[in-house]
Amino acid sequence: MQEVEFPKKYELLSDEELVELYNSGVQDAFGELSVRYIVVIRNRSADLYDMGVEAEDLFQEGLIALHSAVKSYDMREGGASFRTYASVCIRNRLISAVRTVNNNRNRINNIAVSLDSQHDERSDPQTEPESVLMADEGMRELMELAHKNLSDREMQVLVLYIDGKTYDEISAKLGISVKSCDNAMQRVRRKMKGLYRRL
Repeated sequence: MQEVEFPKKYELLSDEELVELYNSGVQDAFGELSVRYIVVIRNRSADLYDMGVEAEDLFQEGLIALHSAVKSYDMREGGASFRTYASVCIRNRLISAVRTVNNNRNRINNIAVSLDSQHDERSDPQTEPESVLMADEGMRELMELAHKNLSDREMQVLVLYIDGKTYDEISAKLGISVKSCDNAMQRVRRKMKGLYRRL
């Protein structure tokens, strides 16, 4: 991939400009987009709480959807803003992930399958939750980097935030001040910007 010159202050660019940069080879443009869309992922997850999918898995699915949206967005088609397009992609991916997990859970509840037959030819690998979550190697690596580079406290705050908790609720649950909670999220945002470029 050829090197592309880009403004150092890319946080000042529009979403559409960042999408164009990323698709031109500027890897860390996605880091900036991922930080901007943490709130969108959270908001799109709001209706899916208590549906059987962990907040961290919803966050990963949201990142995969965001990455897919960046790769497939074309401003010339319909003229929708990237935010509108990405929001729909994220919402659809999250709903699909919840349905997949719940369908598999129902199948397991309705059919007695021994551990020895987990790899039976009757199972469809395309619908297994593990296959869905591992479908995008880059996102799997990004989540691994997040686990390695975010402190335990930062991961706790991030997961609770994605799970819809307010700063007050997070601080009460973790026994920290609201200021500490806010500081942790600021560190998460800074670190997320730098993680994607390391893939």
